[in-house]
This record gives sequence, C-alpha cells and structure tokens, in this order.
Amino acid sequence: MTEQYAPISETGLGYDEFAPLWGILELGAVTASGARSLQDVSLPDFVAAHRDEVDRLIEVVRDIGDFSAETLAIFERQGGWSDGREVTAEYLMMYSGFIEGYPPDIDDPGVVRRMVHMGNDLQLATFMHALVGAATARGPGLDAAPALVVAAVRMAGSLLGVDGERVVSDTFRMWRVKFLPDILRPGSPSHEGGKANVRKYAHALEGLIDPQT
Repeated sequence: MTEQYAPISETGLGYDEFAPLWGILELGAVTASGARSLQDVSLPDFVAAHRDEVDRLIEVVRDIGDFSAETLAIFERQGGWSDGREVTAEYLMMYSGFIEGYPPDIDDPGVVRRMVHMGNDLQLATFMHALVGAATARGPGLDAAPALVVAAVRMAGSLLGVDGERVVSDTFRMWRVKFLPDILRPGSPSHEGGKANVRKYAHALEGLIDPQT
C-alpha cells in the first residue's frame, strides 16, 4: 500500500530555517561585542557588518529548499534588525535552551558566555536539522544537497566566530545524536519513506564530514 501523508508547507519549512538563523545572528552579535554586557550588543550593526555573508548564506538556504522570493522575504522582514530590536536576556535564555535560571545574571560575563556557548551548539544543530528537512522535502537531491548543507553550516558557524571545519564536524555529531533517534526509531511518527530519506542524508553527510567512519 502506498504511503499517504500531508503535503509540507513551504512557509513552514522556511520558518524552520529562519528561527535558528535569527538566533545565530543574535548570538553572533553578542560574541562580536565580547560577550560581556548585552548593553553593548547591536543586532543591526552586526547584520550590517556581515551583510554579504548573510546574503550568501540565504542563497544557499534558498538552493537547499527551493524557496520562493516570498518565503525568503520573511527572513529579512521578521529578523528584527530593521526595527532596531535589542538582544535581551529572555531571547538568550530561549536560544540556549534555558541553561540558566530566570532571570539570568547578565551582569556576570561568565553567565553570558555560558548561554552563548550553549546557544551556539543548540541553534547550529537545529539549523542543520532544518536544512536536512528542507532538503528531503524540496531539495535538489542527494547529489547536490549534502554539500550545500555542509556549506550552510560552515557559513553559520563563521557568523558565530567558530572555526569552519570544526563547526561542521561538531554540529553534525550534535545533530545526529539529538535528532536522528526520535526520527528513525520504530514506532516514531515519521513515515517510512521519510525515515529512508533522512538515513540517506545522514550517510551522505557522514561521508562528506567524517569519511573515516
């Protein structure tokens, strides 16, 4: 019997990509400020300084998910930098998976650094998961998409000030441990065709990132 499942919304996939990217930009802004005080952080200045890098990253995201201009416009319109949005303790807590209790002592540089480091890991792994999801749903196929996913993660890591090759390897391992078991286990809500596609992408990414295994 042929599997039947609901179509996937392009806009929904776009938000899956953009949410961690918005977090990555805010975390990058905190890192660029020295991660000492949120009063010194400017998201608009950080995005302006890295405009070319952000645009190149969005081009790769577009290619992975075959996103329309209308969907990509959401990223810019709701990112907050055009409105002068401030990076707040509440946002940092959300991006870092609530590694600190509320309210965090943002006057303590150690607390801010801890939230940034945890946030970097969590948002990069979430971003990779969204990239793989878009690739399996709408992407250019296994011949091209895995290399694009690797490139996008490397670019995102650069915005966080993290070494390119290391960030790809680390993010792949975090993604594999955090997300794959719940998708691939027997009895998961994922349909069998989806599981098979995710396995193929996991194997292809492993071949690019960690060919020794």
